[in-house]
Amino acid sequence: MIDRDRLLDVAEKCVGENGAISLTFGSLAAAAGLSKGTVQTIFVTRDNLLEALLTRWMDREKVRFEDEKAGVDTAEAHVLAHLKTTEQEDVEIGRTVLTMLAAIAENGRTSHVMKDWYQDRLRDLEADTPDARRQRIAYLAAEGAFLVRNVIGLKIEKDRWEEIFRDLRDLARSWPVID
Repeated sequence: MIDRDRLLDVAEKCVGENGAISLTFGSLAAAAGLSKGTVQTIFVTRDNLLEALLTRWMDREKVRFEDEKAGVDTAEAHVLAHLKTTEQEDVEIGRTVLTMLAAIAENGRTSHVMKDWYQDRLRDLEADTPDARRQRIAYLAAEGAFLVRNVIGLKIEKDRWEEIFRDLRDLARSWPVID
């Protein structure tokens, strides 16, 4: 019996070393010491393989996110937890995830896993108060910073990255109403 998780471990290593574009059933089979047919039987399509890798990353990230929220379920806690986990995301992991998304999109598809993830994080982009609007702006700015760093490859030094996210956390925090 083939261990699907072990095969995903090998696939993660392949993507990390050579990028998602190089991940094929043949390359994964060779790295895992299996036949190409065996790998294809498990995942059926390359998109399914990439989706499985994305799901695995998102499951790990969701644990980090929930730990950061520490059981608090307010809109502010939600966005602050997202900002913290985005700030702490490893550059290479971020690039790998985005490369996998690009590989799926290459076939004209969108990852339903990522759509669901964003839907949960963005909470329908509702913002009917000034605090909610600032939180939405902070969230979207964090995503923009993540993309600029990981897709464009703009080098952002650690101190600057932390400063950006401090500013975003300050923006996202609810401000006291003064009468």
